[in-house]
This record gives sequence, C-alpha cells and structure tokens, in this order.
Amino acid sequence: MKDNLNIGFDAKRLFYNNSGLGNYSRWLVDQLSEKLTQNIYHLYTPGITEFVEDFNKENIKIHQPLGLMKRFWRSKLIKKDLLRDNIDIYHGLSNEIPYGIEKTKIKTVVTIHDLIFKTHPEFYNPIDVFIYDNKCKNSCLRADKIVAISNYTKSQIVEYYKINPEKIEVIYLDSLKLFYSKPDDNEITFIKNKYNLTQDFFLNVGAIGGRKNQFKILDAYSKIADQTDKNLVFAGKKNKNTNLLQDEIYKLKLDNRCKIISDVDNEELHKIYHASYATVYPSLIEGFGIPIIESYRSGKPVITSTGTSLEEIAGEAALLCNPNETESISESLLKITNNNIYNLCISKIPSQLLRLTPENTLYKYIQLYEKLR
Repeated sequence: MKDNLNIGFDAKRLFYNNSGLGNYSRWLVDQLSEKLTQNIYHLYTPGITEFVEDFNKENIKIHQPLGLMKRFWRSKLIKKDLLRDNIDIYHGLSNEIPYGIEKTKIKTVVTIHDLIFKTHPEFYNPIDVFIYDNKCKNSCLRADKIVAISNYTKSQIVEYYKINPEKIEVIYLDSLKLFYSKPDDNEITFIKNKYNLTQDFFLNVGAIGGRKNQFKILDAYSKIADQTDKNLVFAGKKNKNTNLLQDEIYKLKLDNRCKIISDVDNEELHKIYHASYATVYPSLIEGFGIPIIESYRSGKPVITSTGTSLEEIAGEAALLCNPNETESISESLLKITNNNIYNLCISKIPSQLLRLTPENTLYKYIQLYEKLR
C-alpha cells in the first residue's frame, strides 16, 4: 500500500463561491494540504479566480478542461482526467460526483449540504429542483461514502433517498479561521462609526428573503421595539428582496432603529459580529447554519429556530423560537435582553464549540479517506 494518496476534488465552488460552499471547500483543502503534506491534492475546476493565490502549494495541482466540451466536463468527461492523474479518491464537495465514475477503480465521497430543494421546492425554480434532485440522489446511490454536514441532513438523505445510514458520516462545518481571533477595540470602533452602529443591536446575517425569514424578523421586532433599546441590523448580499425589506422598514417607521448593510466582506462581518449584542437567526430551514458558529466564535449568543439542523448546531447556548410565529420570535428577542439569561447563554458557548474544533473535524475526514484506501 502506498504511503501517499492522490485526492481529487470538485473545486468549482472553491474558486467561484465567496461564501458557504466556497468557504467549506477552501477550508478542507487548505487544512488537508497543511496537515497531510505527503498527499497530492488535485483541484478540478472549469475556471480559476483570485482564490488561486491561496492554493499555490507544491502538493496542490489545479486542472481545467481542454477543448469545447467544458459544459459536460464536471459531470461526465472528467473521468479521463482523473484516470490520467491516477486519482485514488475523488471528493465531490457540493452534492454531486461524475456519472460513470463508479465504473472506475476510483473511490468516491460526496458531501451533501442539504435537501432544501426537496423539502421546500417553493424556494427554487421547478427545473432546478428536478436537476438538483436527480444529481443528488444519483450521487448518493453511487458514491462509496457520503458526508452529511449535520445529523438532520443525514436523516433526510436516509428518508428521501433510502440510503443505508452506515454509508453516511456526519462531519460538522466550521467558521473561517478569521473568526477564531478577536479584532482590537479600534477596529470595532471603526466599523461602528462606518455604519453608524451607535446603539446595541441584534444582528441577522444572510441573503435577504426566502427561507432566511427577515421579513418575519422585522415584523417580530416591530412588536417589541418600544420595549427594548436594542436596534436591528441585517447584513447580507444585496438582491431583489433588499429594497422590499427596506420599504417595509420605512412602512413600519423603523428606519431610525433598523438598518440593512449590504455586501460586506468577511473581514467587516467579523467586526460587525463583535460589535453586535446577539445574533437572531430564525431561518425556516438550513442544512447547518454557519452564522450560529460565527456568532459563537465572536462570543455572542444566538436566537434560532426549533427543528431542522439549527437546534442541533446551536446546542444549549441559544434561545429557540418557532420561525413561523411572529410572537415566538418577539418573545425570544425580549428574553435575550434579560442580563441573567444573556450571560447564561454566553457561559455555555465554549462547551458547544468543543464539538467543532478544527482538529476534531479534520481528523474525521482523514479517517474517512483512510478507510477508502
């Protein structure tokens, strides 16, 4: 048995996504290449971006398609490249692996982040639902191993695709390295001044609209705004719903209490978390819920949803609410302003983060690859 492995990754999201799937992909490849330097890590991508500079290492090789059939490369034609590069294990980092790869001797892993397209198709174009479902189901059936990012996601894979639970490994996500450090006081003061965050505030992070539930958060806040001195800040990438949310803020006459901050980068978001009072994240459904971990690593408590993965990830350091009921969200917003409850939540954050140490998480991937040798 050879000492080193050639591990291939579907790296499209690594290079093209600034958050979410991209952050996960970059974290995993970066950590593996640093800790297991004897392996060669092959990144297969239809194109490269500025992130290429972060992966200029001797044990990382980047491959792009040749010829005119780039559209079908990741899903089918890539097999020739994988065989050429003597790939031992191929890891599809975002819900899919190439068709026909099971006919080669290459071992496969697929990471399934969620089945929201299956459980809540109303958030997607019907054609996309069909495509996502087909790719995901077939990848789960054909892969040698499946990584689910939460026990909730694992249970959905078993329920909807009838997959043997023993085939699925649950490995949690984590925040970026950035969130392990604390910005200095001057940096926090600067970000407060830049965005006029002069008052304590609840923070919601995520793209505006859909399952992220910001309109209900705003409605809930409007019911108790006169009972608290805490403001409300939404931080998320600007989209078609941003102006609608701003209009609703004006309609409720809360423009002096509520603010939307669009398109902040991770550096600024890190400082905004530290400037905040608490995170409010009553999303309707998530496969994991990275803002919970970002908030915890910033030392801030969280209000999040019962059910789905969010209750699982939040553990005991959060207040839970029914994301479908305005009154439930309102009650939690007021409850977290109680000093005793607030401090109790903060005191429980370290124990919740023990489940998410980078060493623990990475070790599970190393174990998984070793089993597939």
